[in-house]
Amino acid sequence: MTRTDLLARRLTARPLALAPCAVETLVAAPRTLLGETPAPQNAGQGWQMTEGGIGHLPILGPLVQRGDWLTGLFGIASYDDIAAAAEAAFADPGTRAVLMEIDSPGGEVAGLFDLVDRLKALKAEIGKPLWAIAREQALSASYAIASVADRLLITQTGEVGSIGVIAVHVDQSAHDQAEGRKYTLIHAGAKKVDGNPHIPLSPEALASIQADVDDLYVRLVAQVAWARGMSPDAIAATEAAIFRGQNAVAAGLADGIATLDSAHAALLAALETPPITRTATGKTLDKERTDTMAVKGKKNASPAASEETTEAGTPAPEMEATPEATALADETAPTQAVTPAPAPAAAKPDPAAQIREQAAEIAEIAAQASRLGLTVDAAEAVRAGTSPDALRRAVLEQLARTTDATIVASIAPPPAEPAPTESPLIAAARAVAANATT
Repeated sequence: MTRTDLLARRLTARPLALAPCAVETLVAAPRTLLGETPAPQNAGQGWQMTEGGIGHLPILGPLVQRGDWLTGLFGIASYDDIAAAAEAAFADPGTRAVLMEIDSPGGEVAGLFDLVDRLKALKAEIGKPLWAIAREQALSASYAIASVADRLLITQTGEVGSIGVIAVHVDQSAHDQAEGRKYTLIHAGAKKVDGNPHIPLSPEALASIQADVDDLYVRLVAQVAWARGMSPDAIAATEAAIFRGQNAVAAGLADGIATLDSAHAALLAALETPPITRTATGKTLDKERTDTMAVKGKKNASPAASEETTEAGTPAPEMEATPEATALADETAPTQAVTPAPAPAAAKPDPAAQIREQAAEIAEIAAQASRLGLTVDAAEAVRAGTSPDALRRAVLEQLARTTDATIVASIAPPPAEPAPTESPLIAAARAVAANATT
């Protein structure tokens, strides 16, 4: 038996939270993916400090609960190694935040929820931000890990989702018979041989495995729903579909489009907003940065770098007024203030205060645009000196162009029509998610 056969045997022996294509590759043709003489790798293990005190934590390749010589040989990451690296990154005094770079089709369910709980505990105990970027895959088990992040970004062609559980049984009894082999399984206990590959899968064994898969699916749906601030019904309605790039953002499974470099820059921008200290005379002691902005909220506040930019200053075309567009225009429109009579010795306007007010207004426009499904890089707008009025016109123009656009998922979920009766799986997922918040 080869090393790849051993790995395939291990992966077929337990439930997996793994992308469909990865299941086929690992189980049906492991040599295609891994080869017979793979070189040792270090995928998904360790972390490193990067510029600005950002701890870079890569999570790469298929995932298993516990690593051994076999998984290490094939470069498969383990949940134990990821947890150890995350703990070290959070505990380092020089680390200001942690950025997970994820490129994984998922992996074993065993150990997944323990890792997710550990990441949530680290954020709560140490209080440092945790961001993630799907570059290029954060699917199934790895998406559950990514969902814990305060902000989840994705590349233009990145994939997220596949929120489901699968178990594989390989019935090789016909192959055994063709080779003249007959296995006699001597056992005590009716369920002792359930799932054995040398005998066909009985209806009772199939029902038992399906019940286990259903239970794990309920837990996975509840975890993702809680982490993303969505309902279990919305997560289950994806039917384990995979969403790419902007479609993932539209589905609520990601917060914005970015590259690894721009995600790092956006995280730095969110961190580097020092307070302004003033003397009794009102003079600024600390020079204020004008290329950063405060992050509001968990999911829709911090701007992500976008590959699509709109020229500021172009008048918006006439369009039908929608409630969203009206809210954007009303909430971000400059207010008319009554100018008081000038004092004999009026103080000169504070440039720093004006910059702060303008940055705050741009941030509010970006937040409104995000709720409308558009991506605005507020930090870049501030750097470029774009006025709030010009940015507002650009957003309204982009909204007008995309009003009639149809957002299509790479694998479209079924229509979100209420079922006559609630699915037991959804009811259970909602109960688990409710318990997690208490």
